[in-house]
Amino acid sequence: MVNRPTTENTTRDIRSDQIQQWAALWRRQAPSSIVHVDAAKLFDGSGQDADLHRRVIQDSLAAAGSPEADRAVIDRILAEPTGVGGPCSRFLVVADGEPAVDEILGGPMASAEMVAYSTVPNPLPLLVDRNNDALYLVVEAGREGGEIHAFRARHTGTLRHEDVQGRTDSLNKVQAGGWSHSRYQHHSEEIWKQNQNQLAEAVDALVRELRPRLLVLAGDIRAVQLLSEELTPASREIMSTVPTHVRAAGSSRDALDEHVATRLDELRATDETTAIDRLSAGDFENGAVGLGAVLHALQQGQVETMLLDLDSIGDRTLFALAAEPWVASAPEEALGVPVLDSVPAALALARAALVAGSGLMFVDPGRLPQRAGVAAVLRWPTGPAVPGGSRPIP
Repeated sequence: MVNRPTTENTTRDIRSDQIQQWAALWRRQAPSSIVHVDAAKLFDGSGQDADLHRRVIQDSLAAAGSPEADRAVIDRILAEPTGVGGPCSRFLVVADGEPAVDEILGGPMASAEMVAYSTVPNPLPLLVDRNNDALYLVVEAGREGGEIHAFRARHTGTLRHEDVQGRTDSLNKVQAGGWSHSRYQHHSEEIWKQNQNQLAEAVDALVRELRPRLLVLAGDIRAVQLLSEELTPASREIMSTVPTHVRAAGSSRDALDEHVATRLDELRATDETTAIDRLSAGDFENGAVGLGAVLHALQQGQVETMLLDLDSIGDRTLFALAAEPWVASAPEEALGVPVLDSVPAALALARAALVAGSGLMFVDPGRLPQRAGVAAVLRWPTGPAVPGGSRPIP
């Protein structure tokens, strides 16, 4: 029996949804109130420090020009518990008194708190957090069947959950000897295999539907072995097995958590290496390296995926434009399009890429050629590089 899946979050492509969400916000050309804060500071034993912190946020929003309707919504949301255990932060965007973005980011804050009111809202902390947003499945197998959970990396909730319960009669192997013992042993093994076949069918169906990057098998070691033998080649291709029995009484889930984290890091590193290899192919015929080259490619609609090294991009600013080409290094390069604001280069570049439908990847420091702060994989080759044509603008 397969219990119908429960859904705590949408199973659609969250990364695509976020891109569309931010593109819509950036196209509004109207100011929004933005808050990114350490959620732990908003809740403590006495409540006094939390109240004070929220008042500071309110004062900062008011000083930035945020309207009262936005501030009231933000205060109400920040007063609500996150429902997430451990350290986390909250990222909010409110426009015209309505929440446009409300995201919980698990783990300690990796950037400074942000309170602003701007026509060009800055989602970089959220985008960096979601950089490795791979969807993955965790299957915990037992003799009686198992459970399947779908997650997205860096998200705090379960996307999908299915509970597959098979037959339980004769699963406990008898202790009597002789012919009867052997017959019941065989019967138990067959039921066990049937249960794992039923679980495998449910796993394969979710792999086809959700197209996860990773499938992690855990649980009873023999059940995991039987399950892996029943999976389709498409599921086995992304399969990884935790070599410990995480379903045993008193067992720790640390091994499962560490295994998942390691595999996700490997996926991220592989994606980064693949993108950089494509960038460098054919003496950079498929890529643009450096701020000037990437700006030109963005303005030509040529960028397939932009790669940003936030440590190397520096504190340079660019101009965010109200329409195509969306970004310029000087007002006279705006081609008559209204200039919205001068913003950090990383924000201007990310905005131009996402609004134009390009991909965006944040890479580890120092990985890009020529130690550039930005590079791009192009939609069509540019031909052989000319001397100095790929060098970053100093």
